[in-house]
Amino acid sequence: MAEAAAAPPRGLLEIPAVKQLVLLVALAGAIAAALWLVFWSQGGTYAPVYSQLSERETAQVADALAALGVPYRLGPDGAITVPEAQVREARMRLAAQGLPESDALGVELIQKESGFGTSQFMEGARYQLAMETELARTIVKMQGVQSARVHLAVPRQSAFVRDKRQATASVMLQLFPGRRLERGQVQAIVHLVASSVPDLEAGDVTVVDHNGSLLSAPDAGDPLAASAKQLEYTRAIEDGYARRIENLLVPLVGAGSVRAGVTAEVDFTVVEQTSEDFVPEQQVVRSEQTASDQRLAGEAAVGVPGALSNQPPRAGGQPTAGAPPAGDAAPPQPVATTQRATRNFEIDRTVSHVKQPTGTVRRLFAAVVIDHKRVTGADGKVTLQPLAAEELARYESLVREAIGFDEARGDRVQVVNASFSVDAAPAALPAEPWYANPLFRQYARQGLTALLVLIVALFVLRPIMKSLLGPPPPPPPPALAMVAQAAPAPGELERDRVTISAPQAMPVLPGYEEHVAVARSVATENPKRAARIVREWMNDNGK
Repeated sequence: MAEAAAAPPRGLLEIPAVKQLVLLVALAGAIAAALWLVFWSQGGTYAPVYSQLSERETAQVADALAALGVPYRLGPDGAITVPEAQVREARMRLAAQGLPESDALGVELIQKESGFGTSQFMEGARYQLAMETELARTIVKMQGVQSARVHLAVPRQSAFVRDKRQATASVMLQLFPGRRLERGQVQAIVHLVASSVPDLEAGDVTVVDHNGSLLSAPDAGDPLAASAKQLEYTRAIEDGYARRIENLLVPLVGAGSVRAGVTAEVDFTVVEQTSEDFVPEQQVVRSEQTASDQRLAGEAAVGVPGALSNQPPRAGGQPTAGAPPAGDAAPPQPVATTQRATRNFEIDRTVSHVKQPTGTVRRLFAAVVIDHKRVTGADGKVTLQPLAAEELARYESLVREAIGFDEARGDRVQVVNASFSVDAAPAALPAEPWYANPLFRQYARQGLTALLVLIVALFVLRPIMKSLLGPPPPPPPPALAMVAQAAPAPGELERDRVTISAPQAMPVLPGYEEHVAVARSVATENPKRAARIVREWMNDNGK
């Protein structure tokens, strides 16, 4: 019987302290697994913090996020994503470190304190870099522009006028996928850069996109630039006439039943003419000057030529030598008369300087195709019928009026009725399987998480909690009856020998815990007898 009471434990887990420790560890693991499942179900809510970065910038941002302890993921397109709740915080903390470096400093670079030994060249380079960065930031604000880089070539100014050189600039644009800039937007960028830099003309600014295409217009004096403008002007005229025809006929024949094409011959010849015309019949006297001279007979020299005849008359009226007598004197008669007249006339004159307008339309060719008329029968079936000659004539007259037909300049209009070819309906795309729906995936992930959490709660947490918080174990069975038997022979050892016997109705103890409980009860009630029993066990083992 002593050997049965001292049976060793069946395993390590039957020790109370170890058993409780294992239960606590299992409980903590179950809770951690449940929390992990909840976080895993919400792990798909990642938002991009930066995209379209170079490999160097991506590596810098990733290292910074790892140092900050922010979880991140790298997408196939180079985008860096972080949990949606941490997007703004991650951007702010990266910006505090100056990342990504593509977002360079502008005016902030000038505001930084420079070192004591900074040279004038470095100050100029910092100012130019700040100006380039500020221009790039402004250009990025335009719709369709994802990123921009500006390069300025500003030469050093010289005191000599003949050595003065103009500044130049180049702009590199990264557009969003599928976007393109209109000509007006490109010109706006050109003038924006030219107006921001001193001594920079708009013709010295070059704009290029990420595909390597030149967006800015070439020099105005370039023949190719003139040809491009002329072609664009011609296409605008043709498109305008075509839209005018379609807008006029669509309400009559139905939408999609008219196709119009117009070809225009445009004269871009530049003619300047100066003329000066005179009209002799239309004259006006501007000024007139008249002069008249008369010579009388008495004023002529008479007598014998000599000294005496040339002397003045004497006093007392004595005639001079050779003079006629006074009584025979006759009135003087004019000998010669001279008249002179000068008249200035103003003749009518017309001076005209005529510059012929360029871009005039010399001739138009219009071709219009109209679909057959749709007629609905009594049975509701729609049939196509060709147009009558009168209807075609009426439509042709409308087209002539719409384009301003002029037979003198050689315009031509052709209206044709034909059945439009109807393309076969494209094959329907296969329906997307139900399991490919993103909403289904999201709901399935959350449902699976809830199911796993429920399984952990029912089959792991519940047994553990039941074991820890359950009712206390039943009290041990009544203590074994200890009956002391006296030995027949005298002797100290025989007198102290006791016998442990169990009553007939006592059940068999099934496990280690029950044996331990009985032994503790016996040792508590009669410690002296327990000590004798242990001593006897030791003596028996020694034999």
